[in-house]
Amino acid sequence: MTRKRMSMPITEWPAADRALLEALRQTGGLFDDPGELAHLRLSTMPILIRSWGRFLEWLRLNEPAALAEPPVDRTTLPRLRAWVKAEGTLRPSSRLMFFTGVLRLLCAAAPDEDWSAHRRVKAGLERLAGRGDPSRKAGRILDSGVLLEASLRHAGPELDLEPTALQRAKRLRDAAMVALLAMMPIRHRAFAALQLGVSLMVDARGLTMILSDDLTKSARHWEAEIPEPAAGLLRRYLSEARPYLLARGGKQHDMLWAGNAGDPMSYSYVGRRIPQITQALTGVAIPPHFFRDAAATTLARSSRQAAHLIRPVLGHATARTSERHYIHAGTIEASRDFTTLLRQLKKDE
Repeated sequence: MTRKRMSMPITEWPAADRALLEALRQTGGLFDDPGELAHLRLSTMPILIRSWGRFLEWLRLNEPAALAEPPVDRTTLPRLRAWVKAEGTLRPSSRLMFFTGVLRLLCAAAPDEDWSAHRRVKAGLERLAGRGDPSRKAGRILDSGVLLEASLRHAGPELDLEPTALQRAKRLRDAAMVALLAMMPIRHRAFAALQLGVSLMVDARGLTMILSDDLTKSARHWEAEIPEPAAGLLRRYLSEARPYLLARGGKQHDMLWAGNAGDPMSYSYVGRRIPQITQALTGVAIPPHFFRDAAATTLARSSRQAAHLIRPVLGHATARTSERHYIHAGTIEASRDFTTLLRQLKKDE
């Protein structure tokens, strides 16, 4: 059975829409001004394109004659409301994301227009979306110390008892992935994109993670030294498991994470693999992004002082998230930074 497509491919967009997008993305030159969206990170544009494509696909199915109208003129508020209503099977957060994408393109295409009514619709969608569905995280936010200890056990003495070199390499790699996320809970996209010599620097003095602004949500440069014991486990992966996996598949690349056949792990594969590993290690399937909740909750529960570390540890632009986790977690007076806290948790067991 053919799967129903949800978004019109850009190759099928009306010519006026393709020309509009090209103009908005124009980088400019000596005599030309850049487009209104030229400043956006590469990771942001696919979301906007997908959002506009969903609206166009809805028009194709419901009001095909409208596709002949100029892009801004056709994107009326009644049509947008009908489109959002038709997307009722999506999560509120997804509907908000798609509507925001269309509105962002509209505002860029006609910055002098009054979009206040559209923004009120967006505000209503934001209220409906709230903070997402909290039930999906119930029971899935483990303490970061528990996750770290599980990864260290996975790379412990039993690793050498694995019957094949492939199983040993996979086990060491999986342990390094969980340990690094537990101690440095960066975003899923950045974690999957770690690149040797670019975003991960390795030398005799230590391992340093460097995230350029296109890998952070706040669009700010982020840099930190990888602490022990994650650093030691990562070095073992780099010296033992990764070379084996690359040689096994006859591959050569500088991406940090290598799959079983040596290929670079994709974003989607990392998103599937991390829950599989954590399910096996802890009995709970934990996606990459939940490691950030684990870190925030661990810090907030530790102490008022530690709660203030949530913002720099997670790379947030504001303290709003750290305050929210602190309020939910309560307080036990202490004064430890995140890495020291995890080490202490391990010693206390």
